[in-house]
Amino acid sequence: MERLYVGSKICTGLGLATNTYKKVLESGELTLRELITWAAGRGFSWVEIRDADVKMSEQELLDMKELADKLQVRLHYAWDNEDLLCKPESFLKGIENAALFGDGTCCRVLLAPNTVKGKKGYTREEMEALVRIINFYVKKAGEKNIYLCFENAMEPLQGDGETYFGMADLLKRCPEMCVTFDAANACSSTTCVNPTEAELIQYYQEFAERNFYFHLKLTKNHEILDTLEADGDFDLHKLFEAFKKNPSMLVCLEIPQQPTLVKMQKAVEDSLKFLEGTSES
Repeated sequence: MERLYVGSKICTGLGLATNTYKKVLESGELTLRELITWAAGRGFSWVEIRDADVKMSEQELLDMKELADKLQVRLHYAWDNEDLLCKPESFLKGIENAALFGDGTCCRVLLAPNTVKGKKGYTREEMEALVRIINFYVKKAGEKNIYLCFENAMEPLQGDGETYFGMADLLKRCPEMCVTFDAANACSSTTCVNPTEAELIQYYQEFAERNFYFHLKLTKNHEILDTLEADGDFDLHKLFEAFKKNPSMLVCLEIPQQPTLVKMQKAVEDSLKFLEGTSES
């Protein structure tokens, strides 16, 4: 079975986010175990399990890990906490769940999208509160030997340093904080301050050691595309070139959901076709 890769020096292979298949999983066309099995057979090296409301049982998660181990694919974990400023009760449970997948598990989590929605960024007061909360949870995750990777959802990558603040400001204040880098989210119309392509690369390079988890999708005219293509708001190949400096970079395909399995598989295969050849670039 031939493994899928992105970039010639990124040795971790390509990951797949189960959130991409959310509608198909909810309809019953496919089960999560069937998706993991298909992903392994198709050449994905790892799978990001989205447990949106942190409701999967310990046994469910252990059974998935057992299956993944047999198939020789790694599992990482994700959940959809709405707002850290509201101190969600499920957050510590998410950390416990992720630890079941083993040391080094990465957890894609959110910051406070409900708070920042429709705004340029966080206020100074919101940032100060987030710094305390992030440091608390990062310490808890470290005790379990896992990584919390906070995703930019509607936050700007950079604030102006005075009236609004973003991901870079938080990273500077939280030295142990890691992130999920989502360039498409940053360039989407739902984020009020969009970066240039050069600013995307600068953000990655400035925090590369803690910016090792990437959600792979694309925007065009600030709207997220169903598949990967060459003509977007940013050049994926330039990002992959920057990622080469970190051979342990984790790149996870997370394109938009489709209503049927046939349409979903076509979108995935079209995206994989676009990625062909990047491992030689």
